[in-house]
Amino acid sequence: MSRLLLNPLSVLYKTVSFLDLQIKRRRRREFPGSYIISVDSLSFGGTGKTPLVMAIGQALEAQGARFAVISRGYRSRFEKRGILVESTHSYEEVGDEPLMLKAFFPRQDVFIGRDRLRSIRAAMERNNRILILDDGFQSAHIKKDCRLLLVHPGHPYFYLRHFRFLARRAGRVLTWRPGSPEAGSYGFTIRHFLDAAGREVEIGDAPLVAFSALGDNERFAGDLRRYRLAAFRPFPDHHAYDAGDLRSLEALRREKKADWMVCTEKDFFKIRGLLSPAVPLLYARNEIQLPGDVIGQIVQHAREKGFL
Repeated sequence: MSRLLLNPLSVLYKTVSFLDLQIKRRRRREFPGSYIISVDSLSFGGTGKTPLVMAIGQALEAQGARFAVISRGYRSRFEKRGILVESTHSYEEVGDEPLMLKAFFPRQDVFIGRDRLRSIRAAMERNNRILILDDGFQSAHIKKDCRLLLVHPGHPYFYLRHFRFLARRAGRVLTWRPGSPEAGSYGFTIRHFLDAAGREVEIGDAPLVAFSALGDNERFAGDLRRYRLAAFRPFPDHHAYDAGDLRSLEALRREKKADWMVCTEKDFFKIRGLLSPAVPLLYARNEIQLPGDVIGQIVQHAREKGFL
């Protein structure tokens, strides 16, 4: 669909969304026994919210903190009723990103559900006092203690979801900028390549064929171009891979004479049950790069409030 058609449609969508947020704000709920961190975006996915959740969680774990991640579990089987995510769940049951977060934080709780209030209550019942809302921007009916908003002007659907002026409601706004992050910006780097067993692999200058199903596939492709990227195949965000997809990708790898097939960590959790041991697949662990004070300020604020 062309931008000429999307732009007027987005005005209608953003207007309805804005009115919905205003209604929610009028019945805002407070949770004085918890410290709520909201990771937000104005776009339809692809800005890096999940890597930011992971970075915040790592910093909290380093302080010995217990916390819970509250996610929606978009398009999953348990999205409507909500559930505590277990490592034994499938991505069809709980969603790709929540399953990835649970694997990354096995000792912490991850909840999914359309009803964020119900998830928060369930998390607090399990003695979680620090809560991270993944994509908490939609939850205007919940009072947050800390709000970070990621803005990605290069995103293909930038500002089609919400009006720009709503960024003023965030406590801290970070804008994507490739390269080393400066004040007010953020970026990404591929920290490791891992195999299906989670072992680190050095790829050197080996040729790669890569694929992803993200809100912004081009960003991942751009990160891989510093390696020998022989071909890249994008899929729609939250694409449900099947065996045919993997056969096609393996045929592409053979055609390009690439040593490895590479995907994102999020994609790996969707395809791991379909993998043949003969397929040389790696997943890239993407890490968000932030100005030095961002995570430190969150930790310090939580400590000042008595939650650390």
